[in-house]
Amino acid sequence: MGKIPDKMFTAKEAADCGLPRWRLAQMVDTGELERVSRGVYMKSGANGSTMPEVEVLVARGTYFVVALESALRIHEFSTATPHELWIAMRRGARTPKVDFPLKIVRVDDRSFDMGAEWRNVQGVRARVYSPAKTVADLFKFRNKIGMERALEALKDGLRRRLFTVDELLKCAKVDRVFRIIVPYIEGYFG
Repeated sequence: MGKIPDKMFTAKEAADCGLPRWRLAQMVDTGELERVSRGVYMKSGANGSTMPEVEVLVARGTYFVVALESALRIHEFSTATPHELWIAMRRGARTPKVDFPLKIVRVDDRSFDMGAEWRNVQGVRARVYSPAKTVADLFKFRNKIGMERALEALKDGLRRRLFTVDELLKCAKVDRVFRIIVPYIEGYFG
């Protein structure tokens, strides 16, 4: 029987190390392991990340990009912690079965890939939208998030120089919110 990984691991990874599913259940009952989510485990007392949901999706091999409110948190636009993980997935992609609050926005291929960057999210390598793409997405999904939140992020991003106006406008064109966002940019500099 192999060594139990120090980070989160899937039941399949445990089986590859010679640990059968019945033994995982037994270890959860005795407190040696914690069941983080369906099919995902970690050692009890191991230091988990502050965004374990991202770690769970990465461990499961889900193809997603951290988006909207969750991306704002990663880019430190806000200290507020969203109650759910916001992700973007391609249209038609299978929805992951998870036991934590998850908000999914479906986007086309061009919008999905635009501005997606590989980042270290609490020790896990995951794709996260750039600050410019995040702000453009906030305008695109303003009916779900709120226009006030989009305007706040726009002003904060411009003030802190997290992106250039050109970067933002490229993302706004892909998201088809160019005409909506331009008057607010002009108002900021006006």
